[in-house]
Amino acid sequence: MQSFTHWHPTRVIFSRGVLNELGKVSEGLGKRALIVTGRTFAIKYGYLDLMRRLLGEKGIEAHVFPQVEPNPTLGTVKKCVEEAEKASVDFFVAFGGGSAIDVAKAANVVYTLGGSVEDYLYPKTVEASLRPLIAIPTTHGTGSEVTRYSVLVDERTRMKVTVSGSALYPTVALMDPQVLEHLPRDQAAATGLDALSHAVEAFFGKRANPFSDMLALEAARIILENLPCAVEGVLDCREWMLYASMLAGYAINFTGTNVGHGLGYPLTTRLNLPHGLANAMILPGAALYYEALVPGRARRFMGGLGLDYYPGSLRELLERVKQAVGAPARLRDLGVRREELGEYIEDALRYQRNLQNAPFNVERDHVARIFEEVY
Repeated sequence: MQSFTHWHPTRVIFSRGVLNELGKVSEGLGKRALIVTGRTFAIKYGYLDLMRRLLGEKGIEAHVFPQVEPNPTLGTVKKCVEEAEKASVDFFVAFGGGSAIDVAKAANVVYTLGGSVEDYLYPKTVEASLRPLIAIPTTHGTGSEVTRYSVLVDERTRMKVTVSGSALYPTVALMDPQVLEHLPRDQAAATGLDALSHAVEAFFGKRANPFSDMLALEAARIILENLPCAVEGVLDCREWMLYASMLAGYAINFTGTNVGHGLGYPLTTRLNLPHGLANAMILPGAALYYEALVPGRARRFMGGLGLDYYPGSLRELLERVKQAVGAPARLRDLGVRREELGEYIEDALRYQRNLQNAPFNVERDHVARIFEEVY
């Protein structure tokens, strides 16, 4: 059996309507909070006013940083830190998808420990105590509310970079499925596919263990059952997806991500393709190597889902899920020219922090073959 260590400090409260407990949960964390969120969702649906009121009822002064974009940059983190410093906040409230939560995590590191965000990028890990952070996810994909990672974009290099370490676990995760009723169809598809990629990559990760396998398989089972109806807006399905996304987040705390993310990142940074869709495009190609090089794991994965295993079955499964939610089928459908594939290959090879987690030694030929397969 693969040995492992498990420690997770985030208090998770999962219930419909639990957002209304924000004030109560925030008691004792301080008198000034910074709400970190995106530019439209929280304002459009009244959640920003609600959070301000709930905090105000407990005597907490709420400041707002509503500037988080999809695929947030290091520059956005720096602006968030400036807002936190200007208001001298005591704790953070992150309301949004993985982007808002990741910005709040990284900003908390810099605000608490000083320096600049570049000082804390991988391979450095952050273990020092930070200010409290309450994470409230509004999508069912990243699992960032329970992970030790913050994923950002370096504007200079156009690369995805990470701040990571046990310090980045949120203090509290308020998991309110009712918030998901406003999630647009395309975001439901993209974030759900992100959760699936976490589950698949965790199971096939080099550091997988019996505990992470249990989490990854259960997450994958729930996602396969609920993603299509979640995309159609069924709240019960979105509730299960939120739970599955959390389980997959727990799983990647053990294993990290590997080929799907390493090769998917260039699609996001070059094409502005949503992260989950980028991963979903790569995974069927990655499945070729999972099945060829670690067939026992592929058999266990399919069997754990109650599905028959035969050569090619994992790839077929991942293709079916992608098609079921209307994700792009091929890179050429996105306007990528075959002669550009070399640039994507070179970009992907720079993500060794992901590729080194694969269950096989990823070489340039592997990367090239996967891009060819999904072209």
